Amino acid sequence: MSSAVSKTTKSYTYRSTGGGNADVSIEYSADLSALSRLEDKIRLLQEDLESEREFRQRIEREKSDLSVQVIQLSERLEEAEGGAESQFEVNRRRDTELNKLRKLLEDVHFESEETANLLRKKHQEIVVDFQDQIDQLSKAKG
Repeated sequence: MSSAVSKTTKSYTYRSTGGGNADVSIEYSADLSALSRLEDKIRLLQEDLESEREFRQRIEREKSDLSVQVIQLSERLEEAEGGAESQFEVNRRRDTELNKLRKLLEDVHFESEETANLLRKKHQEIVVDFQDQIDQLSKAKG
């Protein structure tokens, strides 16, 4: 049972560019299959990261579009409210004018009734006067 797993040993040295002596030396050994799995995992994570970035960009664009729509709808709502308020004011003025006209019509109707009654009374008086004249002429003639 021999396993064909190859191991490598690598050595890295990091040097600080600062003023101190912070040189670090690291050595590690890894089997190639584990390294290959890790590289695959890194590749998948990078793909996930890229798709997440694209998703965030799309969401930001949609958010921006929705913000513009909200602003436009707010403006339209303000215009509609202003239009409704002005329409309410126009209707209020019309109602006031209509009430004035109704009152005027009632007054005119009342005056015309009074005038008609006065004319009936005068007519009746004239008829009575003419009747008296007819009676006097009939007596004088007869």
